[in-house]
Amino acid sequence: MSRKSLLLLAVLCGVADAQSVTHRWKFNDTPAGSLSHLTIIPDVITGAPGQIVGNGATRTGTALTLPGTSGGDNAANAISAYLDLPNGIVSSKTNLTLEIWATIHSGKNWQRLFDFGRMNISGNGAAGELTPSSVAPGGTNSSDNLMLAVQRGGDINTQQLTARLDGGGEIQSQTGIATTLNTQYHYVITFQSGVGANPGTGGRLTWYRNGVQAGFLDTNFKLNQVEDVNNWLGRSMWSNDSNSNISYNDVRIYDYALSPAQITANTSAGPDGAFPAPVTQPDAATMRHNAKARVRVLANDVGEVSRATLAIDQQPASGTATAMPDGTVLYTHTTGTPANDSFVYRVSNSTGQSSTGTVTVTFSSALKIPSPGLNVPSTPPPTAYALNNALGSLTFNQPLSIATPPGETQRLFICEKPGVVRLVPNVTAASPTSSVFLDLATLVNNRANEDFFPDSGGESGLLSIAFHPQYASNRQFYVFYTVSKTGGNRFQRVSRFTAQAGNPNAADTASEQILIEQLDDETNHNGGDMHFGPNDGYLYISVGDEGSGNDALNNSQTINKDLFSGILRIDVDKKPGNVAPTAHASIPLDSGVARFSIPIDNPFVHTSLGGSWDGKYNGANVSQTTVRREFWATGLRNPWRMGFDPATGDLWCADVGQGAWEEVDVIRRGGNYGWAYREGEHNGAKSGSAPANFDTLYHSKPIYEYPRNNPGFDGYSVTGGRVYRGTRIAALTGKYIFADYGSGNVWALNLDGEGIQRLAGEGGISGFGYDPSNQDILIADIGDGIIRRLTATTDDSSYPQTLSSTGLFADLTDLSPSPGVTPYNVNLPFWSDHAVKSRWFTIPNGTSQFTWSKDGLWTLPTGTIWVKHFDMEMERGVPASKKRIETRLIVKNAGGAYGVSYRWNEAGTEATLVGDSGEDFTLDVTSNGTPVPQTWHIPSRAECMICHTSQAGHALSFNTRQLNLANDILGFSGNQLTTLRTQGYLSNEPGSPNLLPRHLRADEDDYSVEARVRSYIAVNCSYCHKIGGTAPASWDGRPELTLTQTGLINGEATNNGGNPANKLVVPGDTTHSVALNRVAVTNGFTRMPPISSNVIDTASVALLTEWINGELDERVVYEDWRITNFEPDNDPAGAPTADPDGDGITNQDEYLAGTNPHNAASGLRPLVTADPAGIKLSFPVPVNRSYRIDASQDMQAWTPWNVPGNQGLPAPGGEIELVIPPNDPMRFFRVELREN
Repeated sequence: MSRKSLLLLAVLCGVADAQSVTHRWKFNDTPAGSLSHLTIIPDVITGAPGQIVGNGATRTGTALTLPGTSGGDNAANAISAYLDLPNGIVSSKTNLTLEIWATIHSGKNWQRLFDFGRMNISGNGAAGELTPSSVAPGGTNSSDNLMLAVQRGGDINTQQLTARLDGGGEIQSQTGIATTLNTQYHYVITFQSGVGANPGTGGRLTWYRNGVQAGFLDTNFKLNQVEDVNNWLGRSMWSNDSNSNISYNDVRIYDYALSPAQITANTSAGPDGAFPAPVTQPDAATMRHNAKARVRVLANDVGEVSRATLAIDQQPASGTATAMPDGTVLYTHTTGTPANDSFVYRVSNSTGQSSTGTVTVTFSSALKIPSPGLNVPSTPPPTAYALNNALGSLTFNQPLSIATPPGETQRLFICEKPGVVRLVPNVTAASPTSSVFLDLATLVNNRANEDFFPDSGGESGLLSIAFHPQYASNRQFYVFYTVSKTGGNRFQRVSRFTAQAGNPNAADTASEQILIEQLDDETNHNGGDMHFGPNDGYLYISVGDEGSGNDALNNSQTINKDLFSGILRIDVDKKPGNVAPTAHASIPLDSGVARFSIPIDNPFVHTSLGGSWDGKYNGANVSQTTVRREFWATGLRNPWRMGFDPATGDLWCADVGQGAWEEVDVIRRGGNYGWAYREGEHNGAKSGSAPANFDTLYHSKPIYEYPRNNPGFDGYSVTGGRVYRGTRIAALTGKYIFADYGSGNVWALNLDGEGIQRLAGEGGISGFGYDPSNQDILIADIGDGIIRRLTATTDDSSYPQTLSSTGLFADLTDLSPSPGVTPYNVNLPFWSDHAVKSRWFTIPNGTSQFTWSKDGLWTLPTGTIWVKHFDMEMERGVPASKKRIETRLIVKNAGGAYGVSYRWNEAGTEATLVGDSGEDFTLDVTSNGTPVPQTWHIPSRAECMICHTSQAGHALSFNTRQLNLANDILGFSGNQLTTLRTQGYLSNEPGSPNLLPRHLRADEDDYSVEARVRSYIAVNCSYCHKIGGTAPASWDGRPELTLTQTGLINGEATNNGGNPANKLVVPGDTTHSVALNRVAVTNGFTRMPPISSNVIDTASVALLTEWINGELDERVVYEDWRITNFEPDNDPAGAPTADPDGDGITNQDEYLAGTNPHNAASGLRPLVTADPAGIKLSFPVPVNRSYRIDASQDMQAWTPWNVPGNQGLPAPGGEIELVIPPNDPMRFFRVELREN
């Protein structure tokens, strides 16, 4: 919603902590007399306008009197006068005090002392705002409001405090305090954020009269959520209420909550009592010479302070001090190298009383300095969740299943249980529409001898829809539904349909092919969910135990009967190598052949057929002729809903319990989830029949279970959900979202089964899905007949709203960091759409340390903050055209890390906190004078954490290979790793940077193309694509691995685009190299990395292309070398450890050195020759090898030779030459070659 803002006051926008009166309206500064309609009464502190609206207002010389002669349903020029205060005086604050001395003259119906907020009208100003108009507003009430009625109804001795947001239910506190007319009372109303029953999302509103607490209420919202466009004294948002007959002596607004002691003191002092004088306290700052520091001088001062009065009383001797509008002082050291410096500031209160304070500056020669003045919270802004209608006014008839064809981003298909598939053509439309895609019920009911069976009170009907992975080309989709045939028998059916060739928005009703038709003697426990596996393209089908209780039909724990009580996995494409299902009445045949096959790697395909099954189940033999090979997993009672994690491919399934436990399972190949021997982890209906040692030998335990008697975490019918991989809700990224149909609880669960969190509540949740446009979680609400969206409202009010208020920079003008905030650089920046980046980090406590690792992740102390700033050259290649765009923070905390972003204003003077969902905007970039508009994407907080995971080390650039470079850090010159060690940042010794690896830039032509490609992959890909990373583990991009170990070359891609010829990297074939296509966004592939980039990295595309077509195509791996040098290919003499020429050098080492394995005279023999600069050590190295030179004085103890160039970087191939200075001690050398 928009908010009309009439004023922007410096006193509202600071980081300084001193508390102050922000507004005060006094009414004793003009003579007594009447006040006409629209008279302005300015605030005596800032001049902010209060406006008389209506007739009959008078001044007594000490107070403003409102007549109370009409109700609220009158035009502005005819209404009884009230005072309209400026917009935004509430929403601009985190905490608040409203202090009023007032006298009630007569009883009026529901008369207000104040009423702040907005009406339920469109407004003739901002939404909900009522500005002076010649037209009466009609019947209105509040939408947002905070109000105190000093007379509830017609009783002058009753009162009501009320809070309301967005037209929701009123939160009320009613009191019955005797009131004497024509008697002045002292009223105080305070709001404390984060206090009360809802600390994460709300606060406490408390009111006092004459120093005594009268009542309070706890809100479920913060002040910044209130649209306060009508801030009225003496009038109600409800137009049927009376305007007030009250005199106001003094009205004050504070930016903090007065304490009870302060309220009591003010009651005693009265409206004309002096404010307490400011009392300053000494301040101190520690910093380096020739730097800047921002000092929050008011943070420890007490009394009442007017920040606008802050001034420098005495300048420092060795620098300058400047009072800033936010109530801080900027100190700049300008001359000399003193040990310390000092300055004096002065500050006044709103009545002119002043005090001076002294600030002492101590200079330090250390780089590592504590940063006590930072204002960066250890936790991100809190989040509240809601389940909102996702599709406008659209309703559905018992929605169950939500699906979208692969690759589509707008269409949404909804299965209605009574038998209709509805299509929403554009889920992003402002007013979405729907149409019938398939009326399955009508289709079936028109056939002879069968009827669609929706079973209104049970679990039968149209239960799910699944789209073939190649739907875009073959138009195939699959449905699971219930049919009743002649004689009353019910069947659960899995059928294939196609969409119409000429109309993608309608199914071809003549195309049905039945794959499975299972006789079902009960109406419940059908399961009925279906999904295609994202990694294998097979169809997974959930099936229950057929129904009734206690597995009465004996379907669990058996795999040679029917298709019940498990997860099925079938091949609808009948790929070569897969096998036929065993004969069964539930499987229709075409000329004796089923319409699907069984994947050869299903767990119950016998070894005699090429599978891995040994013929046993739960330790007992099972006949091959009757085994149901369709089973992927067993032991499930009613797996009602399931879904794949799009990032990992894991299948998550919720199994509805019988009487005590509900469970969530991660489905694994061949897993036995226990029913009916177990219910969850506990004894089930048939526990007495379980084989010996069932739990240890056969049972796959649930990852999470919950009972039916655990308030807040209970229920009686779990509904399986989805793993959230969207980018709009940071706190839920990588969590499993699921619900309980009965209790209505909606939860988030960590993927390790820990950290259960209740998010919201809504009964009748029957299924989950994804919004194809943004991966939001969608929820089928069968009771209300709508599709809901899981949304998050983040309360940013407690988080620094501006970059300056974080305290990270002493001066935004030149981005001078605050003391203790240390700049650093990296060898190879992550691609960021041509942005120019700057980086800083800080350990605020000044004592914690990093633990260094050569190849692994560094250990990062809690509290560390990393800052990355983005500039954009608005004319590419012209540094002077740089514009400030964005500054991001990553904060390491006890639970991991979080990220936030700040967007810079057009003037480049300040950056403002970006909302939880991120932001996109256009940059008017030019290249050689030609406009090339560029969309800049500020990531959501969830997107930040998709990359900055614990597996990636949180701070992606804080590792040895990135930091191993020379740099000047605030006067400390040398290698950054050495500087970090000598300045106390590292807890362990990294050793000489000469011996440590580093990343290579694309333009470092002295190194091989492959070496530079490997650095690119490590920086841009390996934080996810690694063992233990968040991407599917098909390859590993870590730089310490050999290329062969990465699995890149001819490796299988998780998504091959439907073409088996597409591999991760195909030597000499850029068209079929998926990794390149991802970076270049070509051949139908989407972008990788997928976040925060809208511009192709052409230099890296060119580098990858050159590698694939050049060096890689000519690269010789050991097997190629063996084939070239040995005949036959499998000659044992060609084994890596063999030495066919007897020279003491194995084939593996001959391969590394490029020497002849059949010629003892051919070997790697370094040469030592004289050189004018000393002694030259030289030796040849083939391409794609790295080398390490060790030195020894006795040929016993060898250590790496500590000289530049000996850090093990991949060599370009050719002669290596290193010079030994003539004054070096005598030593022996040896050379070791390694494959890259």
